Amino acid sequence: MLRVLLSAALVLAISVAEAQAKNKPKPPPTAEQILTRKTQVFESLDKNSDGWLTLEEYLADKRPEAKEQATKVFREVDKEGKGLKLAQFLANYDALMAAGVVHTFEYLKTRPFPNIKTAPLTVAWRYSNDGGKTFGNKPLPAPPPGSRSSYFPYAWKGTFEVPDPAKIAGLWVRLVDDSKHYDAPRASICNGDLTAAAGGYWRDLGFCPTLLDAAVLLNGRGMKLGNGPVLRFWVSLEGQLRQGQNTVELRGNIYTYWGGGFLEPPVSAIDARLLAAEPQAAEICNGPVLGDFGDGYFTLVCRTQLPADLVVEATPSEPAGPTVATVSAQKVWHRVKVAIPKGTRKFSYTVTAKVGQFETSRGPWEVALPGKEFRFVAFGNVSAHSTSIDLWRTNANRVAAEGKPDLLIITGNEMEQSPWEWCWDELYIRPTGDLLARVPSLVTPCCRDFSGVFNELHYTPASDTSAHDWSKVVGPVRFIGLDGNETWAAGAPNYQWLETELKNAKEKFIVVLDGYPGYSSGVNSAHGNNSLRQTREVVLPLLGKYKATLMLCSWDPDYERCQPTPDKGVAQIVTGAIGKESFHRWAGVISVNPFGPGPDSSSRVTNGTVVYKGREWCGYVAHRHYCAFDVKDDAIHMHVHSLYKEGMHWAGKNGVLDDKTFKARELTLHDSGSN
Repeated sequence: MLRVLLSAALVLAISVAEAQAKNKPKPPPTAEQILTRKTQVFESLDKNSDGWLTLEEYLADKRPEAKEQATKVFREVDKEGKGLKLAQFLANYDALMAAGVVHTFEYLKTRPFPNIKTAPLTVAWRYSNDGGKTFGNKPLPAPPPGSRSSYFPYAWKGTFEVPDPAKIAGLWVRLVDDSKHYDAPRASICNGDLTAAAGGYWRDLGFCPTLLDAAVLLNGRGMKLGNGPVLRFWVSLEGQLRQGQNTVELRGNIYTYWGGGFLEPPVSAIDARLLAAEPQAAEICNGPVLGDFGDGYFTLVCRTQLPADLVVEATPSEPAGPTVATVSAQKVWHRVKVAIPKGTRKFSYTVTAKVGQFETSRGPWEVALPGKEFRFVAFGNVSAHSTSIDLWRTNANRVAAEGKPDLLIITGNEMEQSPWEWCWDELYIRPTGDLLARVPSLVTPCCRDFSGVFNELHYTPASDTSAHDWSKVVGPVRFIGLDGNETWAAGAPNYQWLETELKNAKEKFIVVLDGYPGYSSGVNSAHGNNSLRQTREVVLPLLGKYKATLMLCSWDPDYERCQPTPDKGVAQIVTGAIGKESFHRWAGVISVNPFGPGPDSSSRVTNGTVVYKGREWCGYVAHRHYCAFDVKDDAIHMHVHSLYKEGMHWAGKNGVLDDKTFKARELTLHDSGSN
């Protein structure tokens, strides 16, 4: 017995030691490490690798509105106009890196919106580094950059006085740090873990210190921080304020990017700040985005800068009818289902945000809902980013003007930095003009579309209005949306649901949306992952069994159409290249796709239509495009349009990269699952 106890004690001691070692932060970076990191930055900017940093190379990743300021700073250092050698760059590192950083999001350092007038509230803060068990009166330092698993349970608790709650229309809290970084304060808050906050694929998070797995409470009531993980600077506190004393609490795990200390001294204090706004006009942002629709209703999502009543007024025009109003009461995020008379084909609508006596309206927008014959336009990999905002604006406007869609199908990867709340409105939604406000959209998520903002923005046909597994009939087409990030193993609940939908479908066409392709020649698919394998081994064969029409995907940055054998699936189209600034190429020799153009096809020059072993394949690597589908009674006609100017390399014949007709399904009793 003694031996057993000693053994258990030894195991426990080792476990404790390992846990302590795991969470032990690394020491601050040495001067040599800082020099190495700055040198790496120079080398990454020196695209020609010639030892000279030119003005053009320096400006390459700057936003358009920042280039004038950045040019001025660069020329002050580059007196002779020859470019900068490494020594000059290092000597002026801080000034060069800070130049051009001031952008339209600069206001976020001090307030949540540029146009909302706010004032700080006096708060008595207390601080805890043991998750809220004990509190002290001194702000806590951020842990030095440690390993990727270095988390520390911190908490902040503040009390503040409110003489008249009616005079406060908005309330926000954020963390602030005393970093000497040129873009400070950078402290952020996320209600998800590190992987979620960092964008899903990278466990590197630049805006640190970050409060992960965050909980925020107002007067003891937890705030809903998002329908999924959201990374933000300012958290809106929506709840009942009391006259007199109120409390606000923040809890979570503080994380400091494991390499974040290379370019700045460690943060010595993390404090919190509370802002309030009196009733005032509040803009409508993050939309409106039209989502699910049907005979007798349509849906939309948008956000108001302050908690507000949102009034949606819709006026039918075909056939004409009286105006109907629907109210979404006292929220920031508004998800609204608007009832309109059955049989309404066309209507106009406006949205109005009401905060006390203040009103802000947008619209009207004219909407024509899809009928028995309609056009849907599909595209993916917008990957909206500050460096490609003009490109996305141009291509979205072309989709609207040339594509003339009745319905949008978005096949995934809308935002490059999906978790960041403040990116979506300016980088993704506003560049589209009124496209998303007047054309309904159906979406399927891909690798980056897991954030709370993505889930909030899209009103889906699912029963809970936000899930991404759904089935919807539009005219003669049954659209089925699948979330490829979920489990689709044979016999699993998702599989059973999908088989039931396919088995019972009587529509002439079935179009399935899945962010992940089963067969692809693209570089992202070269090594495979579970989502890709599920699509190939489980989903596509099931679609083949029930004779679905086609599947639309993204994931890979290209256009590719292939036709698996009936036992392996159905026609599959990868449409994953519309908005990103740069893309990868094919995955080496593109025989990675067994239904591709053949093993001898070149990874760089195989573009166009190829017939190999009797199978037709069409593909264009890294080619920006959109797919237009005209739905008729007996067929769907597809035309894939290049977004390059005619005459440019691989612009296609008359701007059309591919065209294909998909015939209506020929159903028998066996095909429909009947006995």
